[in-house]
Amino acid sequence: MYKTKKTGIPGVVIVLGIVSLFTDAASEMIYPLVPVFVAALGSGAVLLGVIEGVAETTASMLKLISGIISDKIGKRKLLVFLGYLISSLVRPITGLVASAWEIVIIRMFDRVGKGIRTAPRDALIASSVDESIRGRAFGFERAMDHVGAVIGPLLAIFTLSILFIVFKITDSVLALRWTFILAIIPGILTVLTLLFFVKEAAPKNLIGKPLSFSLKSFDKNFRTYLWIMILFTLGNSSDAFLLFRVQEAIQKSGAVVDIVRSITPLHSMLQNFGNEASQSKVINILFLPLVWAFFHIIKVIFSTPMGSLSDKIGRKIVINIGWGIYAFVYVSFALIVFLSPGLQVVATFVLFGIYALFYAFTEGTEKAFVADLVVEEKRGTAYGLFNFSIGLGALPASIIFGFLYSYFDKVIPGYGGTVAFGFGGTMAIISMIFLAIKVKEPTRGSILNS
Repeated sequence: MYKTKKTGIPGVVIVLGIVSLFTDAASEMIYPLVPVFVAALGSGAVLLGVIEGVAETTASMLKLISGIISDKIGKRKLLVFLGYLISSLVRPITGLVASAWEIVIIRMFDRVGKGIRTAPRDALIASSVDESIRGRAFGFERAMDHVGAVIGPLLAIFTLSILFIVFKITDSVLALRWTFILAIIPGILTVLTLLFFVKEAAPKNLIGKPLSFSLKSFDKNFRTYLWIMILFTLGNSSDAFLLFRVQEAIQKSGAVVDIVRSITPLHSMLQNFGNEASQSKVINILFLPLVWAFFHIIKVIFSTPMGSLSDKIGRKIVINIGWGIYAFVYVSFALIVFLSPGLQVVATFVLFGIYALFYAFTEGTEKAFVADLVVEEKRGTAYGLFNFSIGLGALPASIIFGFLYSYFDKVIPGYGGTVAFGFGGTMAIISMIFLAIKVKEPTRGSILNS
């Protein structure tokens, strides 16, 4: 095991955090714009659900395989590097697609990269830190990831602005394509940082282990935790649907367009973009990355402190606080349709800020809990199983959500989102109850081989 200071985050975790920053900057130049790009190509919520569901399920299946292999070969960095390389090269191809369904293939290969790298990276982090700061370390890595997720949308806004203003591009779809292609730049920085600055010294007891897998080799407590994660994920659709909901709100209300037009310099700039319909489209495109950046700023601020909090008061209570926040936000998004159009825009900002706290409470803590429940030599496989469980629920979750959204929007126009978000909030509440009752949390210091 790595020798680390008990209170300090080791260098390998810091560098992996920087790697996460670069790769998320590349990803988030594209991700918040996918809903409007899909809509521009003539598709909607159902295809968006297929895109995100297939992408996340593909990633999760590979996380399991990659985790098992990393336990066998004892070399986490090799798989981590391969995963980041694939994603960095494939992701910008989004800008070259001719139709929306092609995004499914690109997102799938992007998630192949994520699937290969995630479990070995998490096992590498878990083995690099003392048990007493495990939540803090995972929270730090998540915080750095979210710094990238703030930078990415801002880069997207900057790139789109340059394309619109300097290069006089008036075709919004063409501007989106170039923005996606240019996401290769932070992707290259990801690969170079990982290649030259991440040093690995794999624990010797991992090397030479036979390549095998059996769920029975993990105790009932860990298996129960996985089943509850599947249950929660069934109601945890892609965040792309939240962006889809925001897009609906700003388009129907016209509030953002009115605000921008009331500011003289911005109104003058808008005159370069054709008629009022074209101007509105440009404003809405630029607004989504702004919302997404705001969302991730909250994550950056709170991820490390909430991970540290789980080191002090326990993982289960912190996870359940996060899931409670999730339920509140989804129920609120279900009811947002009853607000006036102007208030809907305000509410989306407020709810996105609150929703970010769900991630701050849960992302690092859920992963730290895996390391608490499993001995070191099985952690690669355990993280693979953890992520596979989430992916097992991701495909049906996004497809169910997309179906509910579209079907009930036709049956009760304007209320499809109410049904879909209400379903997600209900599943979160059920999962909270099961986690509190069914999973036992180990006493700090009792984890073998930590």
